[in-house]
Amino acid sequence: MNAPAAFDPVAFDVAKGDPLGSSARAAARDAGRQAIFAVPPFRVGVHNAHYEGAYDEKMIAWRRLGAADKASNIAALLGNNAAGIGSVLEVGCGTGDVLAAVKALGIGQEHRGVDVADPDAHRGPDATAGDLPLDSYDGRQLPYADNSFDLVFASHVLEHVPDERGFLAELARVAKRAVYIEVPCELNIRTTPANMQTTLDIGHINAYTPESFALTLMTGGLAVDAMQLFDFSRDIHHFHGSGVGTSAKMAMRRGLLKLSPRFASRIFTYHCGALCSRTVA
Repeated sequence: MNAPAAFDPVAFDVAKGDPLGSSARAAARDAGRQAIFAVPPFRVGVHNAHYEGAYDEKMIAWRRLGAADKASNIAALLGNNAAGIGSVLEVGCGTGDVLAAVKALGIGQEHRGVDVADPDAHRGPDATAGDLPLDSYDGRQLPYADNSFDLVFASHVLEHVPDERGFLAELARVAKRAVYIEVPCELNIRTTPANMQTTLDIGHINAYTPESFALTLMTGGLAVDAMQLFDFSRDIHHFHGSGVGTSAKMAMRRGLLKLSPRFASRIFTYHCGALCSRTVA
């Protein structure tokens, strides 16, 4: 059996009585409309394997510094509303250090954390000292009743979650008053595939701009009451290096952020926090 002839749009048009070939003319008019996009060869390993097991001293120190930053950001957006917070739940609590830092700032009277990984495998020193209850769950349904906590927060967790909106819906379900979400906004004009591979290696499967972050929240059953971009603290900036160059970069980042938050987020990665309330009963 002979193989079928390849489809020829010009011949097809000629057969219909169009000797010039209308398909060929259309293709010529649309020249440059299409281009093959080279898919970056991302290496996808075991999701969130970076966080399993015990942490070394450098990782513990880094996470404690980060915890102080994250707790400070929560306090900044809560403002005077922090005084009315009774019960607090951190989802994706990891070492429990952020929860401990929130407690140290006087936000809430009762504190609990929960994570998909066993928190006791790498419980931080501050969480241990504070004897904070840290639970584990299946990553889908939180083991708490509706309206259980005045404040539910997840700081630098959403970028790790396969089902973002399902995760947000669970946070909203167990929240009585407020939900706080914070992510790194890592998509800007300087982001390269190599940058994305680096963050993928530490479990970031979702990447955001401030606008796409807001859209994710609003389509996940939350109303965004306040949103703010945060630069890293001085201690974070100087953790991996110090000197004039580090100080100059910090000054540039903060100056640009003060001048135009939207433009700054197009150039640098900042942390973006959102204080939310439920839009569903």
